[in-house]
Amino acid sequence: MTELSSGQPGERFVLPHDEMAFRRVYRELLAREAITTVFRPGKRQCGDWRGYCPGDIVTAKVIAEVGLDRARVAPIFLPEPRKVIRIDEVKLVRIGDLEAHDFVNATPDVTSKAQLQWHLGLVYNLDKETLSDDTPITKITFSYQR
Repeated sequence: MTELSSGQPGERFVLPHDEMAFRRVYRELLAREAITTVFRPGKRQCGDWRGYCPGDIVTAKVIAEVGLDRARVAPIFLPEPRKVIRIDEVKLVRIGDLEAHDFVNATPDVTSKAQLQWHLGLVYNLDKETLSDDTPITKITFSYQR
């Protein structure tokens, strides 16, 4: 599995733990609170690099300009929408073990394993070969807080 790095051997670029970033294409879905499931490559559980814990309260934000980990450049976010969300579940699973119900309330471009592989490849610049059925990913479900 390819890991994102800061460009420094043994270091990873750390971003604020109380944020969850969304691509601009998902802006309206986030504003309408239509997304409650996201997937991230690798192990992103409680205590892991860029991991979340069940019960965490974080702010969902939309990226205006993407960052670049290896250059230690953080993303810049749009001022709106910003949604306060509660992390409900953080589940490590192999892509091949995902089932149809795992994609409920995910983004409309991620409704199957094949679409998830394509999506993660595009967003994280990963080779298709890197994203096999054996590749571990983290499924994160959350709820909106009022």
